[in-house]
Amino acid sequence: MKTVKQYVIVVLAAAVSCLLSCTSVPKYESPVEPIIAPVEVNVNFRFIAHDISIANPDDDKRCYYKVFIDKIDAGRTTIGLESQKKYFEAKLSPNTHLVVIEKWVLDEREGEYKKVNNILQPKPNYYYFETKSNAVTEVIMVNDKKTNTAQYSVSIK
Repeated sequence: MKTVKQYVIVVLAAAVSCLLSCTSVPKYESPVEPIIAPVEVNVNFRFIAHDISIANPDDDKRCYYKVFIDKIDAGRTTIGLESQKKYFEAKLSPNTHLVVIEKWVLDEREGEYKKVNNILQPKPNYYYFETKSNAVTEVIMVNDKKTNTAQYSVSIK
């Protein structure tokens, strides 16, 4: 038969082993804006898109943009919340090009991404830009979610 002292020792040993096996929660660090620079493949086009005027976090859905260059499906941007920047890069021939985008949003009930209704697509959903072989052309689209109006800006780096 065990004594009270033996029970106390067993309980203390169990408590100490639990404390030693627990790990601490890592310190929160604010997200860092990704630095995207041309890599060895000589990327000369970068598309960046995000939405503004999102009043409620419940309305900030996960999405991506399908990218068509010169009417050919070129791929899609990274996935993120509508308010976050999403990126697409490509190597294009030096020329004038047309980029057309389609917005796709995650349907949480069905668990799959669906193309946003044409009425809710950013307008305009296209932009003409010029690329050079020795510079990166960056097209930034900022979409106002309330009005579905997209503003484009271009910089050459």
